Amino acid sequence: MGCGGPSWRAGRTGPVEALREASADSVDSRTTPPGRLFSGVGLLLTAAVTLGIALAGNPGDLLQRKTYVTRPMLLITAVALLAPLVVGPLTRLLTWLPARLPGGGGLLVRENAAAGVHRTAAIAAPVLVTVALTGSLLGATATLNEAGAAETRERTAAALVVTPAGCGGFDAATLRRLRAVPGAKVSASSPSAVYVLEDGVALIRSDARAADPRALTVTTHLPLSAGKVSDLDYGSIIVNEEWQRHTVGDRVRVWLGDGTERTLRIAAVMSTGTGDNGVYVTPANAPGARPDRVDVALADGADAGAVAAGLRAAGGQVFTEDQWVRATRPVTSRTTRLGFLLVFGIALLYTGISLVNTMVMATSDRMRDLAVLRLAGATHGQVLRLVAVEAVTVVAVGALLGLLVAGLNLAGMWGALGLLSAPAALVLPWPAMGAVTAACAVLAVPASVLPAALALRRRPGRRPRAAAGGHPRRLSRCRTGRGSS
Repeated sequence: MGCGGPSWRAGRTGPVEALREASADSVDSRTTPPGRLFSGVGLLLTAAVTLGIALAGNPGDLLQRKTYVTRPMLLITAVALLAPLVVGPLTRLLTWLPARLPGGGGLLVRENAAAGVHRTAAIAAPVLVTVALTGSLLGATATLNEAGAAETRERTAAALVVTPAGCGGFDAATLRRLRAVPGAKVSASSPSAVYVLEDGVALIRSDARAADPRALTVTTHLPLSAGKVSDLDYGSIIVNEEWQRHTVGDRVRVWLGDGTERTLRIAAVMSTGTGDNGVYVTPANAPGARPDRVDVALADGADAGAVAAGLRAAGGQVFTEDQWVRATRPVTSRTTRLGFLLVFGIALLYTGISLVNTMVMATSDRMRDLAVLRLAGATHGQVLRLVAVEAVTVVAVGALLGLLVAGLNLAGMWGALGLLSAPAALVLPWPAMGAVTAACAVLAVPASVLPAALALRRRPGRRPRAAAGGHPRRLSRCRTGRGSS
């Protein structure tokens, strides 16, 4: 039988199709080791169970720094261990459109990345860790700050807020002038503190605000879960749900800011919120405290501009409601920012080392594939562009996995805020996550392109070495006219 049929069929097979078949023959068929699978699933279940327990028992614990810094580690490790199971479908999803564009570049990127799932997972893992840490930590603080700002906005019922022009609070004369402004309903409040003994051994301090309850009901919307603000008097206190005893009507022994011991009845209970609700008492239970804030509601028919001008003339710094919310918006402390920068610096350093090392080794293992590409007719530049696009694709896979982890971590915090009556929208730090992903891509592309460029300096398709005995191996070929095949 002659060679015409096979030659004709081989001639109809394009280079890209041939490379795809060759890639399919070299697919990483290794299954995920049972130990890795067991560890990944175990960590994933541990993260889910501990989150459920926290939400059911103590959701406020999820808002603590020690918790939202350490909890992401469980989910990050679980997803990194299970990455080989998802990188294949995720890569095909990312390259679905490029694979259908004219030319074979997108198709080759899809097949090469999907063929070596363990290699792709190894490269994507450091990107996953860095992006997930960035999204989880910065997103947690941003979400908490947004929740705090929402609490301030919902609690402020006053049209204007007045603060002292200097330090030390308002004096009695200034307060009289503020109350005398036409059209202004004034509610002055003072900062203080209340101490309570819990379990007979722990003296707990709570920030307190001292205000007249009748004026307070006009200018402030307290997030009450039980009781009424109007029931606050000299012999009572408004507490929050974080207190060990927080039932309306119960009596609690407290120490006031000056050390005076009192037994006060609980008049109302506030929800926990983000943890800054504090307590409220009357001015009589805050001896020596000077007012540092005056909330002003407008009387019927009063002009806001005229009232604001009168308050300024009386000796105060005037804020509208929106200005007050912006001015008092929670911000991340300097210590927290420095701690996060340290964590991110270490993560980026090790990510860079791991990413470059893995990319260099992965590219070195693909020398044969690069040579086949050259033999198929690809130019030197086309091969290098293909390698670069593959590196960017793998970085994108890691970034998407990191985004998934960050979203799941922040979803737990969002659920805790909802249970604590402080709902807020999730805030993902897109600029920071984009910058981290771009930095990973900047490291990955040269680490893959440079070894490939060095490998392509060799001549593709070099003649096979001679077999034993010094004679080249005989390769079967078609000979015309002799009937051999």
